[in-house]
Amino acid sequence: MSNVDILSVGRDRRAEWLRRWEDASAATRTRVQVAVFLAVVVAAYHYSLQSLLQNLTLDTPLAYVGLVPVIALGLAAVRSRPGAGEPAIYDRQVDYIVGVPLIGTALALNLMLPAHLSAMFWVWRIDLLSMPFFVAGVTCLIFGTRTAWRQRLAIAYLLLAWPVPYTVVLLHLLSSFTNVTLAALRPLVQVVHVASPVPGGDGSIFTVSHAGRPFPLSVVSACSGVNGMVGFLLVGTAFGALVRGPRTRKALWLAFGMFLLWAINVGRLLFIFWAGKQYGEHMAIQVLHPFIGLITFNLGVLLMLLLLGPAGLRLGAPPATHDDTSTSRSRTLAVPRMYSAVALVAVVGAVLAVNNTGLKAYDLVANASGEPKLSSYLNYPASPPGWQRARFAYEFTFAKPFFGESSKWYRWYYQNDPSGHSDLYSSIPIVADVVNTNDLSSFSAYGVEACYRFHGYSLRDIAQVNLGGGITGQALSYSDTKHQDWSIVYWIWPVKDGSATHYERVILYMQNTAQATVTAPSNVPGIRSIKGALVGRDATERLLVNNRSFLVTFAREVITSQAKVPAGAVLSHRLPRRKQSTIGQQDVADTGLAGTGTATQPGTSRPPARSAGGAATTIVPASSAVVGKP
Repeated sequence: MSNVDILSVGRDRRAEWLRRWEDASAATRTRVQVAVFLAVVVAAYHYSLQSLLQNLTLDTPLAYVGLVPVIALGLAAVRSRPGAGEPAIYDRQVDYIVGVPLIGTALALNLMLPAHLSAMFWVWRIDLLSMPFFVAGVTCLIFGTRTAWRQRLAIAYLLLAWPVPYTVVLLHLLSSFTNVTLAALRPLVQVVHVASPVPGGDGSIFTVSHAGRPFPLSVVSACSGVNGMVGFLLVGTAFGALVRGPRTRKALWLAFGMFLLWAINVGRLLFIFWAGKQYGEHMAIQVLHPFIGLITFNLGVLLMLLLLGPAGLRLGAPPATHDDTSTSRSRTLAVPRMYSAVALVAVVGAVLAVNNTGLKAYDLVANASGEPKLSSYLNYPASPPGWQRARFAYEFTFAKPFFGESSKWYRWYYQNDPSGHSDLYSSIPIVADVVNTNDLSSFSAYGVEACYRFHGYSLRDIAQVNLGGGITGQALSYSDTKHQDWSIVYWIWPVKDGSATHYERVILYMQNTAQATVTAPSNVPGIRSIKGALVGRDATERLLVNNRSFLVTFAREVITSQAKVPAGAVLSHRLPRRKQSTIGQQDVADTGLAGTGTATQPGTSRPPARSAGGAATTIVPASSAVVGKP
């Protein structure tokens, strides 16, 4: 068969499928479009959607955020029919002009930003931020711009799945809100006599007596009622888009619903106290606690739905209308052809699906809500296998004006363990400088490259390195004419600091290794030079290439080991005198700037209360239990 015959057969089949599409019923076309839409979106964001479902099992204020895609799909179903006043858009060029940039934006956010943001891509959940753009673009291409405009509320509702606005607001309000809940709870237990506050502390610990045996329960921030209020905010906002009535009444109904959910949560806490008094700690914590919050939340939502009528609101979608602006079937068909659109969204969806699968790597450093998992490196720096435990050296205080008054800068030393077995060996110590701060932007203002430019040294290479866990670091290599060298690998990661999130810049470096023995794997993957190039053209470059391979492998093993450090662990060490120095000196002990240090010894405080949300805010006896559902 000739090429002409093949083209002719292709055109005939295309024309046949086009006729079938035009002759199909509206219900059939809609089913095909919905199937394509759901398949592409679910495939492109399969892991992101799975992470949202994981939130539903967590005792966190973001637990109910996992319901956002389901609620958005419900909103889209309710608004599936054309409404009054819709723009009569039947132009496929407009669909592509609007849709292609939207899916291009989602593609750029997911492909370009991970390398630049490192672990912060997942902490800030940029994948969820990009999802509404992709959904809007696919809607334009598969259903048409007219349908995308009709579904603008459902698409915009997907933005509520982005956790960053919640965390920014809740971090400032959570402590105060917990105090309000405790202030309401303490006088109530004096009236109903189901528990008694423990004197001292922050007032979050209550004693419950069962059969003459008391046991403590701690009410932490996770059980202050914020979970239920955020959940009702999500559900109530969706209902607000469907009910009819003045906007002021809608806002008052939503505000009262959040207050009602908080009041119901206070009643839930009293009920758990009562159950503990009557039936013991096991019944209160192990039996009732895991599911009673879901029951009270559903009860609160049901009560607010019953109050729609008394509030002067009516539940119902806008009236549907039929478009009679054209008598031509071909003109009123919003999507007369969709083969090219299906091919386009399928290709983009496949690329995003592969990229989305790679986001599983972030599970090493952060959970589904973007909250960090890692313990602070300052408290317990992990060591690679076959190396001795890190040894604390100094604390620097001169940099507080740069990184914040609450910032800390520690130096640690790593040394090879003669009795250990490791592919990495160095006859000289590896130095780790760690800066911990709550101001992430300070690391951009005071970068490593600027700090490490000292007299006589030239920058030979800057490389971007993949360190695992979604963390992207940088490697820098210096040398001078006196055959001195300096190799650096550094990265920034989020860590847990109590109930807050802090950020740490970890810098591993080696200096003057020409006379040292450094053994590293060859051909280490995941290294990309972005300035200069180390190709091993001379002895110095070969030395720097070997050092870089060593430090990159060392950093990867440190990160993997850090993920295994138990929460709250503190490495036992003795703090020497506090020293201050400028960067670039080999030994800060010679600077002569001394101060006083404060040792943090293990075992000086009691373990924190257990909390289902992992965010205990008070230190209580190890035997205490925590009331923790929303």
